[in-house]
Amino acid sequence: MSIIVIIITFSSVPVFKSWSKLNFDNDFFQYASRHEAIRKSLIEYHTFPMRSHWLGGGFPTLGDPEDPTLNPLVLLTILFNPIIGLKLIVFFSLLIGGLATYVFTRCILGYTEWGSLFSALVFGLSLFVPLRVQDGNPNEVYATFLPLCLLLIGLACRGYRFPIIVLPIVFYTMLSDGKLNCFMGMFYVGLVCLFNLVPRFGVFPKDKLIDRIDARPLKVFILVISITFFVGMVRILPAVEHINEKGGLGNIDLFFYTETYNFFGYTFERLWQETIGWKGRQGLVTVGWLPVLLFVASTFVFWRKTLPWGIVLILFVWLVLANNVSVDLFELLRHLPIFNAVRQPIKYFSFQIVFTIAVASGQFFVLLSRLSHRWLEHVIALILIILGIVFLYPRIEKIQSETYNFACPQSTQLESGFFHIKGWGLKRNRKEPPFAITYFNLLRNIGTIDWYTGVPLEENAIPKYYVGTDNNYLPNPEYRGEAFLLGIDNSVSSEFRPNSISVQVELKKPDILVINQNYHSGWHTDYGKLFNKDGLIALRLDRLGAYQISLRYYSRSFYLGLVITILSLVILGWICLAYRRTRLHNWISHPWFFVRCTSRMVFWLIEE
Repeated sequence: MSIIVIIITFSSVPVFKSWSKLNFDNDFFQYASRHEAIRKSLIEYHTFPMRSHWLGGGFPTLGDPEDPTLNPLVLLTILFNPIIGLKLIVFFSLLIGGLATYVFTRCILGYTEWGSLFSALVFGLSLFVPLRVQDGNPNEVYATFLPLCLLLIGLACRGYRFPIIVLPIVFYTMLSDGKLNCFMGMFYVGLVCLFNLVPRFGVFPKDKLIDRIDARPLKVFILVISITFFVGMVRILPAVEHINEKGGLGNIDLFFYTETYNFFGYTFERLWQETIGWKGRQGLVTVGWLPVLLFVASTFVFWRKTLPWGIVLILFVWLVLANNVSVDLFELLRHLPIFNAVRQPIKYFSFQIVFTIAVASGQFFVLLSRLSHRWLEHVIALILIILGIVFLYPRIEKIQSETYNFACPQSTQLESGFFHIKGWGLKRNRKEPPFAITYFNLLRNIGTIDWYTGVPLEENAIPKYYVGTDNNYLPNPEYRGEAFLLGIDNSVSSEFRPNSISVQVELKKPDILVINQNYHSGWHTDYGKLFNKDGLIALRLDRLGAYQISLRYYSRSFYLGLVITILSLVILGWICLAYRRTRLHNWISHPWFFVRCTSRMVFWLIEE
């Protein structure tokens, strides 16, 4: 396993050398801005960020499906900074992918050490994650958690209890960053578990009668998904509330959503050429010709063990081809929730192909262990592993060296104080000019109205400046301030924080206070009456004199989700304690419906 760590670490050396440099990509800037908003809120304002006044003219960020606030890995970006933290997250994820693949194939699938090492290095050095990171999406590293999920399910099926605790944490970590490859990864894991329902079939070895239906993997999967869902409600409910404002899961309104079916899938020619690296071509599915060749050989020699992987491979190849096959499976699935938010099948069905080939190809090394001379097994295995590394290592190192090569420009600002800008003649998802980039504006305490998020809300705030293509500020004549009174005889000053706004007013007669932030029902005030004025926060003020008004934002869905999360943890602890003390056996006939059903469900999930 140390070899895996060493090789993956060396392939990431260019990332460490670029330590403070950025990826010059529009998606990366937008994703880094989410982490910077969290870091800024916690470190500078000592506030847990439920919303952000820097993004979109005031945005309830906690409800944004891609918001990483409640992701455990965000601690790295808080402790360091978003740039270094994201690099560390990617590096550790690659290590997890390689090491978990080794343990999964060795301990669960029963491969030889050489076979497990081959599978681990192929998956750990595959190009999906590095290419997605280079495209500005470091939050898609959770594709590397796929072998860890299968490993924990395999261990749980063998009677270990700790995976039942660890796997919900893994699923929650994947889920809490909001990328769709989390759900597509869960979809893959669920399919693999389903195979064990077929006698004489399945990925997870059966330790009893071979003809028996083995429902243990599926039970573990259902149990863990249920725990993840209830315990993660603190993250899920705000996202569901946000999505419901944009049409709901069944008909979600996305920036890139189109009613017509016009999605881009692989052509079969491009797919096989990128998979084996034909004539130097590479892409998200690239693993090299050797793993594919060993996969094919294993299919003929160990057809029963390899057949499930072959079926999974065919299924995801079918999905990734999308509209380039006569019967489009993806078109059928895209009417379902979650699938209806997938715009590019190539992005969300490629890593499953890579993982399947990497894992199944390691089965071939069992054949080498049958050679009469043991030294011959070692020699051939070593040659095959070296060939696999020689193909992938230069490619991943090159991608890593080309990803982070942009130095952050020096922070310059015309004046102090918070204000908004908006692009003039600029596309929304952009990487230049610097004064129009959300991430750079955050560093300067400037808001960006036309930022980019997959699930947008109305942007009604008025910019103080427009930023043109020449990176110059263009004053907006309609701008009246971040807080202003409609009357002319009154004065006002304001201070903005992530979840609160403080306004100092001096009134000589009743007036209406308008705050240049998007209105949301979650706002509360200690003076005046809140209402929506042209999409902005407004208050009717009748009290005269000089005084301070405090507005605070509360996310009801967050607090409700927090209560459900705490109750779920209490109930989970209660079930575990009752099971250990055998009290559940006495509660199957309990008069309370909840206790009776809970007891029977627990026994169905964890008993043989």
